[in-house]
This record gives sequence, structure tokens and C-alpha cells, in this order.
Amino acid sequence: MDGGSDVTPDDGVLDDLRDVVEEVLGEDLPVPEVTDPWQRRQQRLDSWTAVILGVAALLTAWASFQASEWSGAQADAESQSAISRSDAGRTTTDATQAEIIDAQTWQSWLLAVSTGAEARARFLQNRFSPPLAAAQEQWLEGVTVGPDGLPSTVPEGTPMDLAVYITPARIQANAYAAAAERQLADAGQAATNSTRFVLLVVLFALVLFFASVSTKFSSPKVQALLMLVSVILLVFSAIRLVVLPQLI
Repeated sequence: MDGGSDVTPDDGVLDDLRDVVEEVLGEDLPVPEVTDPWQRRQQRLDSWTAVILGVAALLTAWASFQASEWSGAQADAESQSAISRSDAGRTTTDATQAEIIDAQTWQSWLLAVSTGAEARARFLQNRFSPPLAAAQEQWLEGVTVGPDGLPSTVPEGTPMDLAVYITPARIQANAYAAAAERQLADAGQAATNSTRFVLLVVLFALVLFFASVSTKFSSPKVQALLMLVSVILLVFSAIRLVVLPQLI
């Protein structure tokens, strides 16, 4: 070989390949007519296989995307539920503290009433929290109250036993707890949806398998059976995919 030449064997192969491609693309070659019934059947089978494989591949990608989206929604809902539970715990502590203060104030008021310390009783009653004052008013319904604002008799129980008594912090804590439960339920539903889409991915993979191997058999019955299985799985899975909730 001439040491000064720049032409390599690879260049020659590429030139030949380029010539072949240009010749094929440049000519309007007619589609050959197939007269053999077996070949015609194989062509139809290949065409249907290509369609099924294309549709199944597209639906597999969408099902995989939905499974990923629902998995992310599950993680977000679980995170929000954890935050709400933390807020519920914090506000529950605040509510407990407020209730303890109300209970101690009311017990001091009751002691003042029972010992006849009217001034102290009025002082404490004027400092009842709004929830305790509302419950105290309902608790004293039907009881004679003197000019000094003190009851002549003390009813059974305490104002804190009434349903009307609830502190704002307790209301907020209950709201946070309810939100945490809802978000946890949303996380469970998202996990269920994600699992359903993963199952669809598996079914679409079976469609791809049966459709692709159907052309590998020479028996028409086996080919037809495998194609029928793949079509049934494809239709069933596509319907399931449509009816499931979607995230975009």
C-alpha cells in the first residue's frame, strides 16, 4: 500500500454504504407483490404485531409515568401528615396547659365561694378565660345568683365537664389531627393507585412479550393464539388505564 495515500479500508466501506443508501433512497422502488398465501399472512401478522407493540409501548410509558407520579403524591401526603401530626402535638400541649390553668382558677374560685371569700371569688371569676366563662354561665343555669354574682348553691360536676367548654388551642389541635388523618388516607390511596399502575406496566410487558414471540412460531394456530392473548391483555389493560385516576 502507498504510504502517502490517505484512503483507508474504512473509508472505502463507508463510501460503498453511502452509495447504496443514496441509490435506494433516490429510486422509487415499487412494493413487491406477494403471491404466496403464507407470506401474505406473515405480512399481515407483522403489521398487526407492529401496531400492538407500538400501542403497548406507548401505554407502558404512560402507566410508568403515572406510577411514578402517584408514588410522589404518596410521599408528599405522608410528609404533610407528619407535619400536621407535629402541629397537633404542639397545640395539644398548649391546650392542656390552658385547661390546667382554667381548672386551677376554677378550683380556687370554688374554694373562695365555699369559704365565703366573696371578694376573692369575684376577682377569680372576672379572670376566667372566655371558654371557661361560657361554660360557667351554662353550668350555673337554674341556680340562684346573689347580688354579688355568686351562686347560692354549687351544682354537681364542673363547667369543664360540659361540651361547651373547649379551648381554642384544643380546637386547633383537633383540626390538625383531622388533617393528619385525611392526609394519611390520601397517602394510602396514592399508594394503591401507584400499585395499580405498576400492575398495568406488568400487563403491558406481557402484551409486548406475547406479541413479539408470536412471529417466532411457524404454526398458524400458535401465532393466532398468542396474538389473541396479546390483544385481550392490551384491551383489558387499556380500559383499566383509562378508568384509573390520572395525575398530570
